[in-house]
Amino acid sequence: MKSEPQKLKITVRDGFYLSGPLLTDKPALLEHLHSKDVYNTTLSIPHPYSEADADSWLLRRIAYNEKQGKEVSFAIRNVDAKLIGVVSADNLELGDTHKTEIGYWLARDYWGQGIMTDAVKAYVNYAFEELGLLKLVAHCFELNIGSARVLEKNGFKLEGRLRKHFRKDGKLYDARIYGLLREDLF
Repeated sequence: MKSEPQKLKITVRDGFYLSGPLLTDKPALLEHLHSKDVYNTTLSIPHPYSEADADSWLLRRIAYNEKQGKEVSFAIRNVDAKLIGVVSADNLELGDTHKTEIGYWLARDYWGQGIMTDAVKAYVNYAFEELGLLKLVAHCFELNIGSARVLEKNGFKLEGRLRKHFRKDGKLYDARIYGLLREDLF
């Protein structure tokens, strides 16, 4: 049995930080994900976003962190400790895998301030230094220029374009896939 996950607080920038998701984050999830702004830029967040969706996501992410024995999914928090976004890993088994895919979203009110760029930077450093990963990958919709810029500002390289790769709302969307190797940063 793996040990209790570390209770971390990773500084993103003045007043903003990463920490593990909590059951008490449910109201913030419901508040930020009720509009279509975040939904339109992500693949797996449903709309409308329900209480059951929030409960399910929180329970899965908390259990995932516990299973790994370390935090791998983080809430992005503001100075009031309120969840304003998420940066997280998927398809990760610490000790068995050398790479993972990251995903992220940020509440609409915080877009355009560089917060996500800084949050991804903090996550990248943690993933390489503390989780021992060698590669991170991320997908984004071809039209999601903001997400692509977050990745590029953090040193991710465009590894390819995937035609009609995602299906959402009955439509097919092109995607970009980015990768970052630990050796590119350290």
